[in-house]
Amino acid sequence: MTRQARAVVIGGGIMGVSVAYHLAAEGWTEVVLCEKSELTSGSTWHAAGQIAHAVDSRTMGWVNDYSIRLYRRLERETGQAVGWHGCGGLRIGYDEEEVDWLKSIMNVGRLLDLPMDLIGPNEVKAVNPYYNVEGVKAAVRTWEDGHVDPSGATQAMAAAARSKGVRIERHNRVTGATRRAGGEWQVATEAGDIVAEHVVIAAGSFARQVGAWFGLSIPSVPVLHHYFVTDTVPEFLGNEGELPVMRDNSYAGYIRQEQKSGLIGVFENVDAPAVWLDGVPWGSENELFEPDYDAVAAHLERAVDRMPILAELGIKRVVRGAIPYTPDGPPLVGPAPGHRTVWLACGSSIGIAWAGGTGKLLADLMVQGEAEFSLRSMDPRRFGDYASDAYIVAKSREDSEVRHDTPVPGYQRRAGRPWIKTPIHDTLAARGAVFGEVHGRERPRWFASDGAAAMDANGWRRQSWHTAVARECRAVATAAGLLDLSAFSKFEISGRDAAAFLDRISANPPPSEIGRVRLAHLLTPAGNFETELTVTRLGPNRFYAGAAIAGERRDLDWLRFNLRPGEDVTIRNLTSEWGFLALSGPRSREILASVTRADLSNPAFPWLSAREATVADRPCLLLRVSFTGELGWELHMPLESMEAIYDALCEAGQGRGLLDIGGHALNALRMEKGYPGSQELTPEIGMVEAGMMRFFKPDNRGFIGREATLRKLEQGVSSAMVHLEVDALDADCHGGEAVMKDGRVVGLTTSGGYGHRTARSYAFAFVEPDLAAAGIGFEVSILDEPRAARVLPGPAHDPQNLRLRA
Repeated sequence: MTRQARAVVIGGGIMGVSVAYHLAAEGWTEVVLCEKSELTSGSTWHAAGQIAHAVDSRTMGWVNDYSIRLYRRLERETGQAVGWHGCGGLRIGYDEEEVDWLKSIMNVGRLLDLPMDLIGPNEVKAVNPYYNVEGVKAAVRTWEDGHVDPSGATQAMAAAARSKGVRIERHNRVTGATRRAGGEWQVATEAGDIVAEHVVIAAGSFARQVGAWFGLSIPSVPVLHHYFVTDTVPEFLGNEGELPVMRDNSYAGYIRQEQKSGLIGVFENVDAPAVWLDGVPWGSENELFEPDYDAVAAHLERAVDRMPILAELGIKRVVRGAIPYTPDGPPLVGPAPGHRTVWLACGSSIGIAWAGGTGKLLADLMVQGEAEFSLRSMDPRRFGDYASDAYIVAKSREDSEVRHDTPVPGYQRRAGRPWIKTPIHDTLAARGAVFGEVHGRERPRWFASDGAAAMDANGWRRQSWHTAVARECRAVATAAGLLDLSAFSKFEISGRDAAAFLDRISANPPPSEIGRVRLAHLLTPAGNFETELTVTRLGPNRFYAGAAIAGERRDLDWLRFNLRPGEDVTIRNLTSEWGFLALSGPRSREILASVTRADLSNPAFPWLSAREATVADRPCLLLRVSFTGELGWELHMPLESMEAIYDALCEAGQGRGLLDIGGHALNALRMEKGYPGSQELTPEIGMVEAGMMRFFKPDNRGFIGREATLRKLEQGVSSAMVHLEVDALDADCHGGEAVMKDGRVVGLTTSGGYGHRTARSYAFAFVEPDLAAAGIGFEVSILDEPRAARVLPGPAHDPQNLRLRA
């Protein structure tokens, strides 16, 4: 017998149960959760159950805090014990880099009003008298987090979900899924088929196998993790309270009380073992692996050196279980690539902490189309076709290995590098390029010169490359800079209805004249940013669009999903087929003119225009736009032409001051010009909040997000974007810093950087709207120190755009 459901959730771990519960809480009561065994029988049951407030992301801080509040509330509502221990936590720092990290974490506490303090070694000793504080410089103490019983929390949510109408079917394995003619999914189970509008894959370590039924290659791999429970600790017997959870990178793990025993968890930071690469046996449940003491012996030794009272105790239980990891760390929560009605809630290596909050956000997204916090960092579409099986395995293992490395800003993981190289990669490397990975592609970050080693450096404070980037920025300001920006999404949109299609989905209509360029913002129905495109009209029915590459799959889905039946529109993804060079600076016209016959004069080729031309005898699309704030062109070409065009430009630039530049210089230059980027234009805010209504053209047009934006304009919004000049010292804003006014938190930064043309530090921030006027002063918390900042009236560099139009 075939049954009907609004949604089927595949998997009964804590992630799947959370999604089912929150869907019901949002009004979707016709939800079926199918679990092949018992609830929690995958990775959930053997989790250690810690939940931390001391994290370095506002979004994940909210997610963790929501989970804590949810589990505690569900115990009261359902009577099901969740085993909550609100013992607080200590995150320990030993060197200056770790201390800077701890200072940055304090902003999460400020922004979310979470109690936490930055303390010294004596205070650590006072909180945990058994801890060896030798070498400790500082710690973040949190007061209201702790740990929970994973099975208890899951069962409490399951009870609450059932009370809201969710059907939870244990011992009912899903065996496949097919798409019906009407668009619904026919989900095959051992208890019969279920026809559902939506499917949520919350299958944990089984996610890749389940995803294959939907044509998906889910980027997640199970990796093994140990924790050890000691015999009874005599020192704990007389204590009434409970020690805080200790998190310490020196032994790559954590220590806490488990009743009157000690619990030590460690991560293998070399050769972390991935398992079940050919698929998990369907009969696997409650499975643990043999401990590998040799692999973790050094970590254990360091751990008991820090907690000497554990050193002489026996081990009464060892848990070595498989936990699903992703290539970059965050879970996979959101729409499955290429699907409207398939959703992922998997790849969660910290599932107990993340489940409550991510389940809430995903349910909101499914039911309402919007979530309170942006899911961009968790979006399953953040990976492109480059994410091969080899990539997924190598990077997921690496994520486990670096789990207890200090996560400094800009840190680039090395596994498998380089992945995708442009034709000029090796030439740039020979010129001193230091590369970073962007969406699987290698992009130059900065260039070492004068015999300096091409060794990257990252941290909260200004790094050794600061001088090199200043040199690159000076070249752009006085002569010219050349940057490989091939790591950029590129789409061709063509067909009889292409112009009408773009007009219908964009707040700014597409260019009406052939050869013109326009910035276009695609909005959600709620009037928030979906993406930003640079749209060029190449013909009556042909357009070229570019966007930040991190959204390649997401943008492609948005474009394709908004096509109407019968519409004559073809969308071609050129991202992996075309290269992109940016040439900027006052001598860029002179250099480019040496290698093309195109007329580059202002009358023939004005700002915000485009020409299909020949450069170095190769076909090339020239766009008169520049993200640097200087005269410049973008050169877009098939990859097979890129090397010849680059070589010709370099030859023409000899004697004209041309210099290779990297992404760090581009960020510095755009901060001076006040150009918002993808960090600013997120689904949490829209054009009213961002102050970008000059790109919003509602007259006589209907487009997605139009009415919602007009309502915002009429009713007001809760935040407004400002461009700040910051009195920074040796550390600039990176995004996520608290913005304060008279001691009160009134906003947060989204990105920042040092401007070398103006020798000042800048940041973008969202603040309360009545504080967004030019000249208003704030304090920005940089590494736990308040730094004065003020709202700028316009761009700090060339506010009239005279240099761009030169």
